[in-house]
Amino acid sequence: MLMKDVLDTFQFDWAATPATFELKPESLRNKTVFISGHAVARAVAYTLLTLNDKLALNAKVILSSTDEKLLSEIPNGICERSDFICADIFHTGDIKQKIDLIIYTGLCGAKICGSFDEYRAETNALKTVVQLADEKKIKRIIFLSDSRIYGRGENKFRAFAEKEMGLSSPYDYGTQLLRTLESDFIRFTSEKKISTAILRTGVVLGGNSEIYNGLNEVFDAVAHGNKSTLHSTDGKITFTYMTDVFAGITYALEKKLEGVYNLASDDSTVSTGMLCAMLHDIFGDNVKISLTDSGNFEGNALNCGKIEFAGFTPNISLKIALQISVLSYAENFVDNFYFPDEHMGRVKAIQQVLMAYLLEVDRICKKHNIRWYLGGGTLLGAARHNGFIPWDDDVDIMMLREDYDKFLEVAAAELPDGMTLSDPKKDKHYNYCYAKLRLEDTVFATDFSKYHKGMSNGFAFDIFCHDKTANSRLGQKIHSKLTLFWLAVVFNKWNHRRVYNGKKIQSAISNFCKNIFPLRFSMRMLLFTLEMFKHKKNAKYLYDGMGKSVHKGGFDRTYLNDEIRIDFCGYKMPVPAKYREYLTNHYGDYMELSPLSTRLMGHEITLSDLGKYANFKVSNIYSYSENCDNKSK
Repeated sequence: MLMKDVLDTFQFDWAATPATFELKPESLRNKTVFISGHAVARAVAYTLLTLNDKLALNAKVILSSTDEKLLSEIPNGICERSDFICADIFHTGDIKQKIDLIIYTGLCGAKICGSFDEYRAETNALKTVVQLADEKKIKRIIFLSDSRIYGRGENKFRAFAEKEMGLSSPYDYGTQLLRTLESDFIRFTSEKKISTAILRTGVVLGGNSEIYNGLNEVFDAVAHGNKSTLHSTDGKITFTYMTDVFAGITYALEKKLEGVYNLASDDSTVSTGMLCAMLHDIFGDNVKISLTDSGNFEGNALNCGKIEFAGFTPNISLKIALQISVLSYAENFVDNFYFPDEHMGRVKAIQQVLMAYLLEVDRICKKHNIRWYLGGGTLLGAARHNGFIPWDDDVDIMMLREDYDKFLEVAAAELPDGMTLSDPKKDKHYNYCYAKLRLEDTVFATDFSKYHKGMSNGFAFDIFCHDKTANSRLGQKIHSKLTLFWLAVVFNKWNHRRVYNGKKIQSAISNFCKNIFPLRFSMRMLLFTLEMFKHKKNAKYLYDGMGKSVHKGGFDRTYLNDEIRIDFCGYKMPVPAKYREYLTNHYGDYMELSPLSTRLMGHEITLSDLGKYANFKVSNIYSYSENCDNKSK
């Protein structure tokens, strides 16, 4: 059974999210991974199984724990999977499979009760794990701990670095146990000459993960508008979302990190007072938290500069992690949820402007007999939402080469005042390989594009062309590789970056060409590559040379043969008659919503200004009938 059919929306978020980022867990492909610990271990196992479904990793997962209840609660749909085994931590001799890697999460994110039985069980489990590694001749173990290991800070402003320790009372059982486990782990693995990386997380968050964080009662109360109390901390606490825990593990494997690393993002360290303020910003009057001096809140502030210096960047902000954590307790949660404060609450206004773009394009194309279709995420939104994807901030349309060229010829003369066309063949300041329509007197710039002042940075509308490609798979692969090569040369020269695609020789060649060829020459070579098969008479395939699916190679040309019109925000918009086949080819199960924490705007916008269009309503300008042209009211 697929993990998406077993996990709920919140579990699926932290389990599936790594597949949507630029995370390439090749070190886990075709490997058998032994995972031991508590709720964090189970979450790591679920994530790896989900990546098997998403990325076809073909990894085998063996999960063990000292907590029999945790293992007994694993759903049957997961237990019955051929890539998953539950194992008794104290009977590892029964494991006959070859093991390639061990991930030991120990007491990371687990509630520490302070009994002698707990101490004995965890220390024995650690010995068993190291012994298993020795017997199976495993060369590498990833060990997880958390910020409780540091003890108590003397300075409330202090953030602990990896080699630092705070004050620790003899009665601070949790800190002592975590330190014992880690020191024993280092000693045992050193004796066996096993390579290790130790990752220390903040307080781990993850909806419905059953990871101990000391906030679950607060999250439940906020979700229902009830009163709750929270210990007022003098210092700050660092939090880590479960997605970033797994991403950190993967990064440590890929980069062969050794030693100790703190793991969390820059903006994830706050006091409990600041935490309450963040929750109030998100949930308003539903937040009725009283800060109190009684009790305690377990955790410390972490200095995570070491792993950031090694190149790791967490993906999930604390604000998103908190919002998801609270929503996991809400009964009225809707699957179509997105983060409404994206772009400072302008999402709906942006989509009104984009709808006007669509209607103008439709008017021009009808007048000049040009065929066009909704494309990319816009087509996906039409099929799945009958309009924009709720968290989308741009529009994509697609055309065939002959229609694309014709549109570029007539558009400039047809566009209404205030709307301009950016064409890479004619605009020396514009070095994207596809055309854009721009809205003057507006600003919609990324951190990259804002520095290119010669190029218009108004609100944009992307126009993509699907070009012909070779009929053979080998020819398609060569065509795609050439396209990706020139795309890398152009973009990185324009952006003043070095090319690195994970392969040293290819990257070296790309950087050599980037350095010797002028930017506009490289752009001409890219545009030539796109049109390489323009005059091929019997072409059976097209490819997405201008888009994100260029690496997929060719797709059936007949997908774009015929047009139908379907509902889009109350208007009838053109889509390919075989849009289901097209979307399946590009996205797989296109009806599956993306994980919660990825439902963000498609662009990281640093400058945004709608100007006079801030209160624009498309219905005030356009009316539409399926049987007549768009007409201004």
